[in-house]
Amino acid sequence: MLTLFRLWKLALSRQNMHLAGRLCTFLTLLRIHIQAKLDNRPDGLIQIQFEGYTMVSYSYVTIIELYIEIFIKQAYRFETTIARPIIIDCGANMGMSLLYFKRLYPQCEVWAYEANPDAFTLLQLNVALNKLEGIHLFNYVLSDTDEEVDFYIPTTRAGLNGSLDPTIAKGMKQRLKGYRLSGLMPFNIEIDFVKIDTEGAEFNILAELSESGRLNDIKQYVVELHASSENIQLQYNRLLNFFGSSYIHTSVSDQYTKGYPHVIKFCRKDLLAGPYL
Repeated sequence: MLTLFRLWKLALSRQNMHLAGRLCTFLTLLRIHIQAKLDNRPDGLIQIQFEGYTMVSYSYVTIIELYIEIFIKQAYRFETTIARPIIIDCGANMGMSLLYFKRLYPQCEVWAYEANPDAFTLLQLNVALNKLEGIHLFNYVLSDTDEEVDFYIPTTRAGLNGSLDPTIAKGMKQRLKGYRLSGLMPFNIEIDFVKIDTEGAEFNILAELSESGRLNDIKQYVVELHASSENIQLQYNRLLNFFGSSYIHTSVSDQYTKGYPHVIKFCRKDLLAGPYL
């Protein structure tokens, strides 16, 4: 768990917030940290309150890590002039990102996809607990095909990830139906923002969007890159090639492997004015 100094430093680093808000962030981190230390239960659901929200999970560590990445570091922040943006969340996990999107744009419409059934159960609980409106949940495996795929799920219940790649999510293999994101997106409507954190399936999803001609129907993306230190340069360049010259990219992560960021934001060039900068 994090030290007191580290908690304070993290809270102070939170952007787009006044000092009182950063103090509240520190107190939230401290409260979760203390609750985790005092909770001696070996198993079962835990419940955390923060910033007006309630979240259930199996792990304090997971909650703290997601809270830091999404609310404090704001890896999924994006700008728009639209009051009701359309967001697609690929790899919604247990729903921390949905809480953030609703905080950022309360009227937003979100289509959230999560393949791991255990994570999806928590996702449903957290959406219901917080009475979120305009959220559409799907227990789908996103890929580059509508046929069945091998999907690997960790054997531990607290392991809420899952992957098409057995080296990323080691565990039980299941044959599940795959879904192409292009076939799930509404037609004749531009999507304001897509977040992709799918444990290695980012290339399947992006390749299919590109081949279907739907890639440029999305104004902004944030993509989490899953690559080893041996192939990080190749995979990073491959990711940039999908977007080509139509998008600009910036790093939104403080995690790097050999100088290459793990989380990258892509913004369509025709939006490079006003709030999109």
